[in-house]
Amino acid sequence: MIFDTHMHTEFSFDSNEKLEKILAEAKKKNLGVITTEHKDLNNIELDGFPIDFDAEEYFKRYKPFRSENYLIGIEIGLDLDYTKELRRVQEAFEFDMVIGSLHTMRKHSLSSRNYYKGRDYREFYRTYLTYAKDMVLDNPFINALAHLDYPTRYSGFPNLKYDEFKKEFDELFKVMLENEVSLELNLKRPLEGDVLSSFKSIFTGYKDLGGESITLASDAHIAEDVGRNFDDALHLMDDIGLEICYYKERNRIICSR
Repeated sequence: MIFDTHMHTEFSFDSNEKLEKILAEAKKKNLGVITTEHKDLNNIELDGFPIDFDAEEYFKRYKPFRSENYLIGIEIGLDLDYTKELRRVQEAFEFDMVIGSLHTMRKHSLSSRNYYKGRDYREFYRTYLTYAKDMVLDNPFINALAHLDYPTRYSGFPNLKYDEFKKEFDELFKVMLENEVSLELNLKRPLEGDVLSSFKSIFTGYKDLGGESITLASDAHIAEDVGRNFDDALHLMDDIGLEICYYKERNRIICSR
């Protein structure tokens, strides 16, 4: 079974979805699912608001639903100032999968359009990919690195291309492979046009450097989005030659199809 490894329910600040609806949609689409609620402890320092959830209540309510097709995860916002606390959280609870995300960089929100004004996209992407490498080195306990295209959604910059930033991509991928951190294919944006070209270049580069498997992620915040764009993603991964995986009890499992 293929797993959708990244989604949010009412335990995340930006979703009101019920787990029962997620599970019903997953069953209809013959998918396994992993809920990954937000924990971005540094957001308050960015003049934001606390992005956190009650992990004990999360497990209390969702653990009875745990099964071969439903697993429990978390999405943590990576930040050098919070590594110790994030490590403690992921050790304190029986998460099946821990996703690491870069929603911020050096105390700036990557979803702030103002942050990108006047910046050269090449310089930004080089800095960003190097920062991603440093975050993996500092947080090698994560299972997958999520949505590398996150800044592109807000910056107005061209889509990332592997050949344009080969040095930075290779350094990041080597660190990920050495620490057994999977690369996520985030399908919030449809695989078409320049987005498809971007992802094909990045994941081909990952494969050429020794990557063997990746995780698929709808990043759904409502049940209807579970598994979105998965058919196109599976065709792309078949073309590149990468397998699909998910994590159970923090162990990588290759999906059978």
